Amino acid sequence: MKRSMSAPHRRQLLSTVSAAALLGWIGAASADDADRPVLWLEAGGQFERMQAPQEAFAPPFVAVLNTNPFTHPQSLQKLPPHATGEDAKILFRPEDSDWVFSASIRYGRSDGGNKHTHEETAPASPAFLESIPAFNFYRTGKAPARAKRFADTLAHESEKHEVIDFEAGKDVGLGVFGAGSSSTLNAGVRFAQFSSRSNAVINADPDFAVSYKYATELFGLHGRFNIPQQNWHLFAAKADMESNFHGLGPLVSWDASVPLAGNPHSEDVTLDWGLNAAILFGRQKVQGHHSTNAHYVSNRHFSGAPPLVYDHAYSVDRSRSVTVPNLGGFAGLSLRFPNAKVSIGCRADFFFNAVDGGVDTRKSENRAFYGPFASVSVGLGD
Repeated sequence: MKRSMSAPHRRQLLSTVSAAALLGWIGAASADDADRPVLWLEAGGQFERMQAPQEAFAPPFVAVLNTNPFTHPQSLQKLPPHATGEDAKILFRPEDSDWVFSASIRYGRSDGGNKHTHEETAPASPAFLESIPAFNFYRTGKAPARAKRFADTLAHESEKHEVIDFEAGKDVGLGVFGAGSSSTLNAGVRFAQFSSRSNAVINADPDFAVSYKYATELFGLHGRFNIPQQNWHLFAAKADMESNFHGLGPLVSWDASVPLAGNPHSEDVTLDWGLNAAILFGRQKVQGHHSTNAHYVSNRHFSGAPPLVYDHAYSVDRSRSVTVPNLGGFAGLSLRFPNAKVSIGCRADFFFNAVDGGVDTRKSENRAFYGPFASVSVGLGD
């Protein structure tokens, strides 16, 4: 299985591109001619809205929590709705040629941090009554509640994604939208990978209850006796799940640019847009484990460990080959100089049925990333 690029290597790559871009910009400031550079270096970042549905871990006892005014554990087990990241691109345009060759990487991540809820009730004290007429004895009162209903959930969700493209393209309509415009068709290969991690720890007493035993005789003494009976279950569950997808396949794209204002030979503002489509052949994989146990407690278990009435552990390890369609696009504005460019805009990528988001059984889910981006490009060589 292919491994993802480590964070230090990603940072090193992005730092190298950024440093080269800065040096190129300094060099570009002293250039005397207006020829187009043959090499462009780009670095940027994005803030993305993320659609990443997945099944939450829900042991059987959480259904009982619905009868209590507690936050459902499943509501905490959601991947963050936003992701941030970086991107870098190298573009080579040979002199006196309409061909363009490029390599790019886009990396994003999201981490929801630890989400914790603890909620509990304040049960009424159970009442008791003892009446023995033969001894003219009568007593009533309240016994302390031995427990209370509660729900405690700790959850943590995180996600990472990478998209790497290698493309070769040709400007098929130079100037078709006017002087300084371009329209480029590209073909190449795309590699994408997504990974997510989910942890949850759930502890609960959802069913503490008081019942009463009514008797007219106790230890051979006749009378009236109301004896409270307290009983409940203590549930504990935990899960650690990891899901990932790696895919590689052909990519086609179209990029276009139209000047809006300024002089294409000095400084101008352009409207940029593009579309991309790919078919990725890869593998979904899910690994992890979860466990649930329950103890029954009552008045008879004031000391010692309460009896274990349920204990279940399950390991998950499944893998499946899949074909993932991918569609995307972008639109934005650029402030363009002969040897530099600053761009802002929005882009989106949709990967269909890319991830197995199930727990015990496979559940195919989409991945989508869309939102604003900004980048700085500099040209080297004339």
